[in-house]
Amino acid sequence: MDIANLPVIDNHCHLFDVEYHERNLARTLSLSLNDMPLDQLANTLVYRKMLKELGDFLGVHGRDEDILARREYLMKTSYRQYVGSLFGDARIHTLLVDLGYKPVEVGLAEFEDLVPARVKYLYRIETILDEIWKQGLGLAAAEEKFYQSLDDAISMGIVGIKSIIGYRTGLDIKERPRSDLKKDIKDEKEFRDYFLLRAIEKAIETGLPLQIHAAFGESNINLLNNNPLLLKGLLDNPRYSKIAIILVHGGYPYSFEAGYLAAMYPRVYLDISEMVPFVPLGSRQGIRSMIDMCPLNKIMYGSDGFALPDLHWLGARMAKQEIGVILSELIALGLHDQDLALATARNIFFDTAQKLYNL
Repeated sequence: MDIANLPVIDNHCHLFDVEYHERNLARTLSLSLNDMPLDQLANTLVYRKMLKELGDFLGVHGRDEDILARREYLMKTSYRQYVGSLFGDARIHTLLVDLGYKPVEVGLAEFEDLVPARVKYLYRIETILDEIWKQGLGLAAAEEKFYQSLDDAISMGIVGIKSIIGYRTGLDIKERPRSDLKKDIKDEKEFRDYFLLRAIEKAIETGLPLQIHAAFGESNINLLNNNPLLLKGLLDNPRYSKIAIILVHGGYPYSFEAGYLAAMYPRVYLDISEMVPFVPLGSRQGIRSMIDMCPLNKIMYGSDGFALPDLHWLGARMAKQEIGVILSELIALGLHDQDLALATARNIFFDTAQKLYNL
């Protein structure tokens, strides 16, 4: 099923260069924080997928060097035009940018001027929590600084809040009354659990959705602590049932578990970023596992793109390919017809995010 022309809201991505910088493409595509040998990075499927799609897009077929040389020539000749061609090809309409991760240092005004798309922002609470934890502030001072930072972000017009607590202390969130906490919180898990719940309360108060990283990631993550089922205690708490929670990256490789939660809880949503484009073979399997139970109007597209505009483009291009195949299978099985399949695709790539983030 060809859905290449659908407009795209990328509900989870990051900043990229606003002018040409020489970057090794294979190294940039690696999620490892270790110094991986280049010959290994050049033999990953995500790198091979990137070169294959770039070759098709640029009309260059043959050696890797020829594809990379053409790409570099276009970026150097007119970086703005190159970015525009990528966004036009993938029909990228909107970027929701996580401000907490800055793989490149660029001004937001410069970024918005370059990008031929609507740009909105998400606030990552670890931006301030990591700073507070390092400073060792007492509880009252930590609360004051946390709420001030969050209020400042809300006042600038963010469309959502995000947490990567899974990277820090895991997803098994425990609620503790404030009266049980010591004036100086020395336990990092206790500290991060407490402030995540305060962020949820603020999200409920303001009507903002909350993204939670629940999947694989860079090499400093403990994947065992990021199974989305660990969030069940939080989801069962009626105090927090009014917030829309997006399980970022669809829980991969725990995609069925993420889909199960979305089927059980009305305010749980999923996004497919990171498995697309970083898991070229497993992304289709991951999406299929999600949709076995997850209502199809609760899944959103995201790229997790960073540093290079090619990643935002590749994510959208690859997602349309994979979801097009899956929808064709649903039609063949008699579970969808053409009209319903197109409506499902529109939900995934645009409509659900448009409504959920009140865009």
